[in-house]
Amino acid sequence: MPSLDTNCLLRFILGDDPDQTTIITAIINSEGNLAVADAAIIETVFVLEKVKRISRATIEKAILVVFGEDNIVCNRDLFIEVLSIFTNHPKLSFVDCYLDVLARNTGNTPLLTFDRKMSNQLSGTKLLLLA
Repeated sequence: MPSLDTNCLLRFILGDDPDQTTIITAIINSEGNLAVADAAIIETVFVLEKVKRISRATIEKAILVVFGEDNIVCNRDLFIEVLSIFTNHPKLSFVDCYLDVLARNTGNTPLLTFDRKMSNQLSGTKLLLLA
């Protein structure tokens, strides 16, 4: 099964390069299953937020459009949960939200951290205090 990288996801979401957007849209609409790695989703969200300065609510909607494509194979349920936390906790990074959900979903809790901000907002974390 072919995989899509971050650039493919960005062209599909943004449509900012007409030629590349046409190609990736045709592939998504005509191919069989297409794998999307967690890292590609994480990087896509990073670029949309930090480089393109798109709001978290708009990012969530855009990623959900990608997930609406039936032939996209990814950790859909995990990322739907991550997106919800990300959108509702503006002080947390997407990676922090991802690590929290992943730890809870795999039973690897608590997620140990030195990040007080993260531990105050995510119930699956445990703040490590310095002696």
